[in-house]
Amino acid sequence: MDIGLESGGAAGALTMDGKRPTPIIRDAHTLLVRGIDALERNHIEEAVGLLRQSVDQDAESFYAQLALGIALTKALEIPEAQTALEAAIRLDPRSFWAHLRMAELYHRVGVPTVANDELQTALDLAVSTDEKKIARDLLAAEERRAPKRAWRPDFTGLLRGRLWRKR
Repeated sequence: MDIGLESGGAAGALTMDGKRPTPIIRDAHTLLVRGIDALERNHIEEAVGLLRQSVDQDAESFYAQLALGIALTKALEIPEAQTALEAAIRLDPRSFWAHLRMAELYHRVGVPTVANDELQTALDLAVSTDEKKIARDLLAAEERRAPKRAWRPDFTGLLRGRLWRKR
């Protein structure tokens, strides 16, 4: 198959399958925007990669840390998600969304006591009626689920002490 490419230039950047390689992005904000877009399209692996790059370039970005925590939670990379969400909370301790996402993470891993504490913090920080409704609905759903939940040990100490984290 003759593609008829000249050497050099944009046409020379095509690979054998006719696709251009992904350009190297050196702007943390652009990576953040693309990562959030991938997350919204449910392209989790792509989102995690883009958001990790964004955090690598700007570790003090609250939005990058929060988005990375959300993406890692969806990718079931729980220890890394916890680290990213903790960083987001450290950067903005009064963020409703960071505390809400941390509560969701703790509910997912089965630590309802810590999850409820985070959820209560989120509820206290909520400024709009929509935010308060989101937190109350999640709290009510967990209260309905609690009696049906099979007994599990409380891993609060393990999570806080990070004994289960990869070394």
